[in-house]
Amino acid sequence: MIARHAKLLSRLSLPIFALIVIIIAFFATAASYILIRVQNDHTLNMANQSMKFVYRNIWYQFETMNNVAGFILSNPSIEGLLDRRYEEAYDAVGDYFALQTNLENLSLLSLLNDTGSRSTAQKSYAISIALEPGSGLYGIATDHFDPTPGIYKYEDLQDQIWYRSLKSGTRQTEWWGQRTGQSNSAMIYSARIKTSIKDGRSVGVVIVGADTGSIRSVFENAQLEKGYHLLLDENNRVIYSERYGFLESVGELPFIRELEGAKGSQVAKVDGEQHRVMFDTFTNGWKLLTVVPESHFTQYTFAISAIGAATAIAALLVAGVILRRIVVRVTVPITRLVSAMHRPEVLEFKEPLPEQNSGIYEVDELGQKFSSILVTLHALIEKSFVEEMERRQLQLELLHAQINPHFLYNTLDLINCRAIMAGDRESSHIVRSLANVFRHSLNRGEAWISLRDEVNQVEAYLHIQQMMMDNLQVDIQVPDELMSASVVHLSLQPLVENAIKHGFAGQVSNCCIGITAGRTNKGLVLRVEDNGQGCDPVRMNRLLRDHPGIASGGKAGGVRSGYGTLNVHRRIQLHCGEAYGLRYVAADTGTCVEIEMPFRIAERIPGQEELANV
Repeated sequence: MIARHAKLLSRLSLPIFALIVIIIAFFATAASYILIRVQNDHTLNMANQSMKFVYRNIWYQFETMNNVAGFILSNPSIEGLLDRRYEEAYDAVGDYFALQTNLENLSLLSLLNDTGSRSTAQKSYAISIALEPGSGLYGIATDHFDPTPGIYKYEDLQDQIWYRSLKSGTRQTEWWGQRTGQSNSAMIYSARIKTSIKDGRSVGVVIVGADTGSIRSVFENAQLEKGYHLLLDENNRVIYSERYGFLESVGELPFIRELEGAKGSQVAKVDGEQHRVMFDTFTNGWKLLTVVPESHFTQYTFAISAIGAATAIAALLVAGVILRRIVVRVTVPITRLVSAMHRPEVLEFKEPLPEQNSGIYEVDELGQKFSSILVTLHALIEKSFVEEMERRQLQLELLHAQINPHFLYNTLDLINCRAIMAGDRESSHIVRSLANVFRHSLNRGEAWISLRDEVNQVEAYLHIQQMMMDNLQVDIQVPDELMSASVVHLSLQPLVENAIKHGFAGQVSNCCIGITAGRTNKGLVLRVEDNGQGCDPVRMNRLLRDHPGIASGGKAGGVRSGYGTLNVHRRIQLHCGEAYGLRYVAADTGTCVEIEMPFRIAERIPGQEELANV
């Protein structure tokens, strides 16, 4: 019992537990994966938001510098001061100081970098104009250029790369960074050419500068937990970064060289570690980069995986305990039931099965129903035993009943001998045929007979009928190779008798009966045909189907059948199966009945007597 219980328990619990492990592992892995992706995407989104914040504020700084330069270029008052002609140099002094005052006032404008910053950083612009000879103020302008608010001559700028590019007309605005002044301050500048509105001649260059401190405040308000920002000019020199110095060239760094396009994100190795490099380009060609180590995005991966694994293990432990309790409650009653079924006392119906009280309806119902099955089986066994005893009693009675037919057969045989001795050959033939009919009918009580003996019996019966009916013609065509087949006893004679009694009723001439045999895929087919009154084959087949068994002497359709077609049909089905039996076939004239039985060779009964041939 213990071994069987262990086997049933393991065969149930192990697959179910394995399935639970797979399900819990799948959902734990999926949940951890989703949480990790969400966390990583959140961290990446925070880095993107920081970069966008820096980008917007620096872009605002650049746009403000462009707007200041645009104001100077389009202001009518400043246009008049720059475009006016003077006969003497001292006549321009007043306008010079007026323009100087305007530039100083514009330089005092402040840029509010970030309304949400910890401290509001305000930095003044450095606005200056480098005049060319086309301006009336050129003669009194300062000779040497100094990138501080003021009015200067352009000669010192001719060797500057940005100036030559600006004068070539490649771009309207040039941007660059440089250190200026005694404090060596880091500054960014933009320059645009000033032309006369009247005649389009070149008047000078408007230069707007801003201290990088304003940019610093933007970077400080968007600090990254890990990583840094980079603002690079077109030559990949650092304008501002938390990591690199002002105007430091970083163009040779691998992750800078690998940048493709104006905007994007890629993974590159920085200082031996994988980093996420996000970048965007301003309209002036400068790039903003945000460099964050990949480990920063996956910093919570291990923690989330550990929590997911711990949760999965706890779920497995709880599921395992619950599963074992459920499986034990199911398997133990079943095992007890199986063990009780193997006890000899139960098998011999001396003891009933033990009642189950597991608390599970299906298990308890299984025990009760199986106990009911055993009781029913016991009753069926007893009933089968009683029926078998009755069947043997009937066989014994049948053997006793054969005494009278044997006495009748022997008496007919004696009459046959006396008729032969008296020289009455016709009476001898009639008596011998009748004796053969009785002899074949007895068949030693066997249910099966050879087709040869069955045909001989029908021939003897028809011989007697031909003595009584001068107009009866018989045609029997059975191949010799089928004569040894075994058929159910008394299959043909009732059909022939039925044809004579019913088919030829009232017919006084040209009465024909044909008997044939053949093989089919299913077995042996015997056919009995007559040219009598005929019948409805559909109705007769329905009668065979709806009345499978009619006792001897019973009636079918108002016709007394005796050993008629219904009894022949039923006996064949009892011995051969429901697939075999009789069937009526449509015929042009008369009636056609087919008998179908499985084909098998008849075994000769030892000691069987040969028919008398005297």
